[in-house]
Parts: sequence; C-alpha cells; structure tokens
Amino acid sequence: KFRKDRKKKSKGQLLETSKGANQDEVYEIPSGDDDCSKGMKKWLTDYHRSRPGLKVLQQRIDEFIIEHEAKLEQERKEKEARLTEGGWILVEHHKGRKKTTDTESGTTIGSVSQAAVEEKLAKKKSKEVFDFYRFQKREAQRS
Repeated sequence: KFRKDRKKKSKGQLLETSKGANQDEVYEIPSGDDDCSKGMKKWLTDYHRSRPGLKVLQQRIDEFIIEHEAKLEQERKEKEARLTEGGWILVEHHKGRKKTTDTESGTTIGSVSQAAVEEKLAKKKSKEVFDFYRFQKREAQRS
C-alpha cells in the first residue's frame, strides 16, 4: 500500500511539471557522442566527405588526366629510347596524306584563284535540269 501511494505521487508530480513547461520549446538531450565515431552521424560525415562539390571534383579529374597523359608520354619516350639503343629505327605510320595540288588543274590548293572556284561552281550549275517534265520540253520546242 505504501509503494502504491509513492507511485501515484511521483506520477502526479511529473504531470504537473510537464503541464507547466512551455510547449513551444524543444529540449534536446545530448547523447554524449559528439565525436561522430559511431552510428548515423558517422555515416553522414563519411558520405559528405566522399562527395565533394563540383569544383573540387572537376579539379581532381583534371589533375588525374594530366598525370595520366604525362605517364603515357613518359612510357612512350622510354620505349623509343630502348628501341634506339638496340639500333632500331622507329617508323611512324600516318594515315593518308595532305593533298597540296588540285587533281584537275595541277595547281597548289593554297594558290587557287577566285576565278577557278567560280568556274567550278558554274560547271555545277550547268548540270541543273530546267525542263524536267515532258510538257515543258514540248513547249520549249514549240516556242
């Protein structure tokens, strides 16, 4: 009987203190784990650290590409040096060639005059068909 009375008193006191408190205020209870070494806070900090902003990411990509290209260039130079030490000559294949002369006239492309360009355009224009239909050809012959 004594214990029951004590429980009733303690519940009554708790109800009174909660009614008296301001309902707009939010009370936070510190967890004691501010070092973020466990749980959800650790996951969030790891997530944000692993995903930097766009500028930082672009800078990292640029640095990686520059380093990679330098590494490839260094490997190519080392390979060429090994080949030349052995007495070999490195021959590079260039696909196609740059045409420096015009096939029809034999003149260099850099020195083609404006008149030659206009001539070619006139030849192309003369190939156009003016009288496509039969009735147009007949009318042209009658006139």
